[in-house]
Amino acid sequence: MHDNNDEINFQIRKFLKQVGVGSHQIIEKELIEKSDCKVSLSLEINNKEIKKFKTTIKK
Repeated sequence: MHDNNDEINFQIRKFLKQVGVGSHQIIEKELIEKSDCKVSLSLEINNKEIKKFKTTIKK
């Protein structure tokens, strides 16, 4: 059971890294042309929105 939890945690961390790195690159490109960006990210699990994260990033 412990090995299964380790594998699940690994998969979650891998997904979050993809989201983080990919999102960072996209936001950075947008900020080149704009002074600020309103950013939101929706977390969906099995096609159901669980949580929406929002912020404004300013230069």
